[in-house]
Amino acid sequence: MKSHSALDVEHSDSLTDSTSSTTSGTHRVSGSLSETDSVNDRSSPLVVLKVGTSTLMSSDEMGFRVDLGNLANLIELIGGLKRDGYQVVLVSSGAVGMGCIKLGLTSRPTSIRTKQAVAAAGQSHLMRTYEDLFGTLNMQVAQLLINQSDFLDKDHWQSVKGTINECLKLDVVPIINENDSTSTEELRFGDNDNLAALTAVQLEADAVFLFTDVDYLYTANPRSDPNAQPLRMVEKPWALEVDTSAEGSGMGTGGMTTKILAARTASTAGIPCGLINGKHPERLFSFLEYGLRPSAEKVATALSAEPGSLPHGTYFMAMPQDEYVGDTRRWILALPSRSEVHIDDFSARELARKRALLPVGVLKVEGTFPRCECVKLFHRGSEIGRSIMNFSSQELNKIKGKPTERYEALLGFISSPEACHGSNVILTVDARALKHVGEPENVAQSELKTFSPSSSSSSSSSSSSSSSATSALCNGRRTTVA
Repeated sequence: MKSHSALDVEHSDSLTDSTSSTTSGTHRVSGSLSETDSVNDRSSPLVVLKVGTSTLMSSDEMGFRVDLGNLANLIELIGGLKRDGYQVVLVSSGAVGMGCIKLGLTSRPTSIRTKQAVAAAGQSHLMRTYEDLFGTLNMQVAQLLINQSDFLDKDHWQSVKGTINECLKLDVVPIINENDSTSTEELRFGDNDNLAALTAVQLEADAVFLFTDVDYLYTANPRSDPNAQPLRMVEKPWALEVDTSAEGSGMGTGGMTTKILAARTASTAGIPCGLINGKHPERLFSFLEYGLRPSAEKVATALSAEPGSLPHGTYFMAMPQDEYVGDTRRWILALPSRSEVHIDDFSARELARKRALLPVGVLKVEGTFPRCECVKLFHRGSEIGRSIMNFSSQELNKIKGKPTERYEALLGFISSPEACHGSNVILTVDARALKHVGEPENVAQSELKTFSPSSSSSSSSSSSSSSSATSALCNGRRTTVA
């Protein structure tokens, strides 16, 4: 069994010039905005709503048609939220469906090029419908069409965020959709559930709500399994396992699996998520009445003795946060990640304490990636986080499991001792579950019993401040990432 020496767990305060001269990464970290600078200054709570094609439209042998009842109820809901002092961002599908109506098509196109053309025809029709209906309530809207490539560069990611925030300051409802007419399969969000969650993370929203065609998330498909049970409250979305193999309505691109993944993404950044039947959008108010940050005691009481007090839908609780999640970590969540780095118990414990990942703790590298690429971090077969790597997959394979003093001989140049800095990691599981992994069980239980956000915040902030000047290197430039 390899051991981690004191040298292996030190943080480096710089990256050498020899590494700087050869770095060429895909994801660029730039700008001078620190984690603490990104705290939003909104005085009003912000919610992100996502509505899909299955809510906006119906179809039969005659083709597609707009479900005016559902659409009108959604706009009435947004008007009510704004009157109650909420800011609202709407993520809306429907461009392809509207294009089918406009062009007289009776079924969704199957070829990529035809879909893109139909989406181009339908997006303007969709926005015209929104403009007219919102106008009846004296509300103004703005259109933002986004590709995943908009999120690859941190400066561009912050620019999108700034545009949306300015719309909100002007009392305009931003309506966001993926740009289906230009998106390629390689650079797609995949579905608007994911886009809604990433938008909520980007804007530091107070909650995100996904409208769908069922009342709840179920343990199995209720249409085929009579024993399927509704899940009213999901306390740990990051650990949820349910059967989502059933097909959806066929009208949109998402399904229940994408909604669970979206809920996990939002939860990771400390944002609760609600799943609501799109035919009854007013049920969102039951979530607000219940509270977006319910205590553990309130949840336990509701589940055991007062189920009627629960919101009318499925409530995915936010992951506990012992410190503020800043812009860098929020941006990392938005990056595509197709490669995996598997780590040992010691490294998992270190990451839970906001420390660096060192190559000595890497067990396996799956996939090929350049320096400064976002990868998924796996521990014992399960994803636990995302990170920006200082090394390419080829370099990391050479030094994984090796002590720091051997890096120069193995790589041929002097390098950073860190595979990635703790500031460039965001955990997708509760850190408390990792802080004592591999240690005696009684130690871990003691930690869980004594954990409190206030006490953890003070300790983690001191740890963070001691390493806040550590430099990360991407695209050949030094950038201090707090």
